[in-house]
Amino acid sequence: MPDTPLHAAEEEAFHALRTLVLDAGGIDLLLYKHRCVLRRIAVRRRICGDTDLRRYLRRVQADPIERGRLVKTLTIHVSRFFRNPSTFRAIQREILPAILDAKARTAGRALRLWSAGCAYGEEPYSLALLLLERPQILQQHSTRIYATDIDPDCLRVARQGWYPAASLAGVPAGWTRRYFTPVENGYQVAPAVRRLIQFIPHSILDPVPFGRIDLVVLRNVLIYMTERLQERVLTSIAATLNPGGYLVLGKVEGIAGAAKNLFESVRISERIFRKRATSAATPALGESAARL
Repeated sequence: MPDTPLHAAEEEAFHALRTLVLDAGGIDLLLYKHRCVLRRIAVRRRICGDTDLRRYLRRVQADPIERGRLVKTLTIHVSRFFRNPSTFRAIQREILPAILDAKARTAGRALRLWSAGCAYGEEPYSLALLLLERPQILQQHSTRIYATDIDPDCLRVARQGWYPAASLAGVPAGWTRRYFTPVENGYQVAPAVRRLIQFIPHSILDPVPFGRIDLVVLRNVLIYMTERLQERVLTSIAATLNPGGYLVLGKVEGIAGAAKNLFESVRISERIFRKRATSAATPALGESAARL
């Protein structure tokens, strides 16, 4: 291992923890700086009162709640409304119009978006705002945004829909007035926004409980995974997407392994990909009159 060496027994315990975390959350500890990983594990170990890594391993093996807490400690939930604004502009101006053009040609009525690894909910709420700014979408289509995360605490915060003012820094002022209610120390998401979203506990490694998705936003989730797991996840996502459906990844992520055969690049700077269609030609990207 790089960085800080461990005694043989502790190294064995570390690798056992690695296997548990990999199975529980798809996070490969060997992908990160060893010292940083040990520091985060030590936070949980000290909270639990375990004097060494071997004792903490036994706890994690026996206690699924602590296992989940460890996974949470090893992930970083960084989120805010319209994080990476250029990505949301591309979704607003190019992806959504292309999806709607395709539905107009096929008389498709359902519009389904999926925010996978939604953290505290800013991302799916941001997608909802884009839709609400084009009311004809909601008038013409049965619309649903699925928002999933493995962390129940994140989903609890997301369902409450309360955010500090700093989280809304990227929201246009007019949208803040229309879609949020000022409350003490922050803002509450309006009911019209919340109604569009269904928050669901789900691990990206488990079977997906829905399908026929038009757009999947999976940002900064794959970076925690080995390439083998990335390929598995991307293959599963491809199966949930409609032909010609879109996938948005994080800025430093890409398509791994055999999944490269399932997607084509649409806008590489924003890590936007499209599922290869097997029957009909995929639509060209268009422009929307609305602007973020």
